[in-house]
Amino acid sequence: MRKKVTIKDIAQELNVSVATVSRALNGEKGVSPDLRKKIIIKAQNMGYFRWPSLNLLNGESKNMVVIFPENDYFWERVEKGVEDAQELLQHFGIEIKVFRTAGHNLTQQNQLLENILQKGNIDGLALVPADFTQLDYFINAFYLQNVAVATFNVDAPLSKRLFYVGQNLNQAGKATGRIFNNLLNDKEGKISILTSNKRAPSHMGRWQGLIDFVHKKGLPLDVSQVVEAKDDEEAYQITKDKLLEEKDLLGIFVSTAFGNIGVGKALKEKGKKDLVVVGNDLGEGWIPYIKEGIIDCCLFQAPYLQGYLTLVFLAKFLLFEENPPNKNIFLPIIPVFSENLDGDLLSFEQCVTRHASLSYQFSEKDTREEFSLSIAEQKEVR
Repeated sequence: MRKKVTIKDIAQELNVSVATVSRALNGEKGVSPDLRKKIIIKAQNMGYFRWPSLNLLNGESKNMVVIFPENDYFWERVEKGVEDAQELLQHFGIEIKVFRTAGHNLTQQNQLLENILQKGNIDGLALVPADFTQLDYFINAFYLQNVAVATFNVDAPLSKRLFYVGQNLNQAGKATGRIFNNLLNDKEGKISILTSNKRAPSHMGRWQGLIDFVHKKGLPLDVSQVVEAKDDEEAYQITKDKLLEEKDLLGIFVSTAFGNIGVGKALKEKGKKDLVVVGNDLGEGWIPYIKEGIIDCCLFQAPYLQGYLTLVFLAKFLLFEENPPNKNIFLPIIPVFSENLDGDLLSFEQCVTRHASLSYQFSEKDTREEFSLSIAEQKEVR
């Protein structure tokens, strides 16, 4: 096993004090630019694990803000991705402040963004917009202040945002339509759409995709009924007392993480009959309903990756001026049935992040040195 490289090892190699190496690697004052560069390159070449941002060559740090909703399983997974990205990026001189909103609350987001814009002093902003267009003013205002903005989970495609990470909402809705069509075998009837918020942009994007698919294919399905249920208890009552009483009902599409358990519970109690049920996201609470065949399928949208990759790609842009791979980074739409439920999707997400993390480290000595010098020279020119 390779010996762990310490600050003392680096100091001995360069014949400088341990304190000098520590100051250089932590971006502190008291070290000349030439010596700082020399220490950082030596640390990288020796395989020092906690090697810092190359931005610290001139003692700078970067400030980022991330804004997203709170309080439910889906956003807990996003939060975990954000936290893991924070842990990685702190070693690169990136400071991240997190703000949470009560769901897709446009008023609350407006107030937050107004305060952040007035205070200034940020380099990057990542947010889940509460609307497709109504936050464009703020996003464009940040752009004019040279603040890089990324959106995730919900996009603001007409704004000056740098990139988007998340599900292609319309395609997810169309994939849902394909699933219903395959499982219903051209039956004629109604599919009811259940949402926790009719104005939530991500929910609207999915059921609009379903409607588009049905109309384009000319399917004999009525997809005009959109029912709002604030939580699982309300979804349970609506499914039990209203939806299951409709004679022409063929299926239910739960377009959000909320409601899957409520719908599953009602169907288990009253009998599913021949209904096809497609949910969204994948929480522990509704896994038993998928196993039992009560919920036929759920669309997994990788919430952990949405939080993690957004911050990593934004940090790479701020640190190295590296553009994201695409303006729209659409994550795979993964239909989960009982047959593929045993696949560990949560571990898969974290395996993907390992690749993103390791892309900051370099295995070849010459490549590391060349890259470091290139960045250092750019900083000196500026």
